[in-house]
Amino acid sequence: ATALDAYAKGYSVVVVEDSVASNDPVHATITKRYLQNRSVIFRSSAKLASAIAESTAKLEELLADEEPEVVTHSSPQNSERRWRLASERKSDIDAAIAASRKAFQDWRRVRVDERLRLLQAYGCQLQKHEAELVALLVDDIGKPIRYARDEVARAIALIDAAAAQVEPGQDRKPEETGYRREPLGVIGLIAPFNNPLAIPIGKIVPAILYGNVVIWKPAIPGSRIAQKASELFAAATDRPELLQVLCGGEETARGLMARSDAVTISGSSKAGRAAQEICAARYIPLQAELGGNNASIVWRDADLAAAAASIAEDAFVFAGQRCTANRRAIVDSSVYDVFIDQLILASRRLVWGDPAEEKTQIGPLISSASRNRVKAVIDRARAASLRVISPSGRSDGARGDAWLEPTIVCCDDPSAEIVQEETFGPVLVVQRADDWDEAISLCNHVKQGLAAAIFSTSPDRIEDFLQRVRAGILKINCSTADAAVDLPFGGWKASGIGPAEHGPANREFFTRMQSIYLA
Repeated sequence: ATALDAYAKGYSVVVVEDSVASNDPVHATITKRYLQNRSVIFRSSAKLASAIAESTAKLEELLADEEPEVVTHSSPQNSERRWRLASERKSDIDAAIAASRKAFQDWRRVRVDERLRLLQAYGCQLQKHEAELVALLVDDIGKPIRYARDEVARAIALIDAAAAQVEPGQDRKPEETGYRREPLGVIGLIAPFNNPLAIPIGKIVPAILYGNVVIWKPAIPGSRIAQKASELFAAATDRPELLQVLCGGEETARGLMARSDAVTISGSSKAGRAAQEICAARYIPLQAELGGNNASIVWRDADLAAAAASIAEDAFVFAGQRCTANRRAIVDSSVYDVFIDQLILASRRLVWGDPAEEKTQIGPLISSASRNRVKAVIDRARAASLRVISPSGRSDGARGDAWLEPTIVCCDDPSAEIVQEETFGPVLVVQRADDWDEAISLCNHVKQGLAAAIFSTSPDRIEDFLQRVRAGILKINCSTADAAVDLPFGGWKASGIGPAEHGPANREFFTRMQSIYLA
């Protein structure tokens, strides 16, 4: 109301965006977009303070919305290693959209076997440049090198999996009344930092294979990886207009989503809500993978040592920065104490260290800010008198300000913050269940529903788990992390919006049905 009153009186209005808040994030997103469309500018307090300190001219540039946003990222291992890049302006986004629309008109008519040939050539380029891609993953996001290699291999496997979904008659024109599938057009891809290569490739390849074109907005830490991947695409296909990269922050993402024909995003719940509001207002398709608060149920008949080893690894490697990471363990009260002991032993066996070293399983979080956010959640749990266990017995803070020791939190209150909120860090919450029905209830008692697992040898209990747990990915006697490249990947409840990713789900999102009647 204050902003509109000032706007109505002819003032230029700036909102200090990190000094306002709302308990309704969807309404906040709608309000922000409404005000921005009326020339209200949102800036952070840090940018305003910096501009004021530098010069009056710098402040005037910032308030006039003429200065390109510059984003920075520091290596998680060493904050002194950093790089800067300018966010794309509105004119850059408009130009990318125009080029993509022009390319789409030609590309949609290219035969599927030719599309497939070019995409397979892209896979060969990724394989050829594996070492460069792995080095970027290690340096830019602190991913341990063993998992960086896994990510490159997964990206290539996703290309092969998408190719296997191609139908022989995909190009056939209808000769009688029936239907066909048509591409959507320009796909806006908003990618996360934690799998900055494999997740986007898993969307880019089927999108292009089905006749679409893609504009990729990477997370800021993944920008150099995206730029390298797009260079390899251009070299493999000689069609750079099919895959463009726009770097920048939140405003670049919003601008892309506001102009695309469809949006696919992997990110936080907040990002998903913002995407949903933008796409709903424009009546365009949205595919959103929004993370999980994943639980494994450990019952009395399970192999407790094996369950503890699987859960500890999937909770803590890569500092817990995976959407399928095991966030919670729900344990039969009759074996609770024994399982805690096994979990501590398994956690101590995990290797901390430099992400560039082969043996390392746990490196830094993506930034010191992320580390501080997760540590604050742990500190609040400790202040609430919850049992907090640090299995490693050391902090490793000497390595840098983005490292955080793996932490086990024992909490029997299902409504506690540490239970309900996804930390996206090296934190595992252990919950006690007095009976089977309570275990199922605890598993379902969060707003997310991406993945869940059970450790048990009872066929009846496993079948009941499959019938009653509300999640998109269910696992038996293995923990929640990781997923096959040829099966649908999608969450239920707050973990997903729209169709799943991968496998047969690719066609469901990247094409739409069109009925044709012939007289």
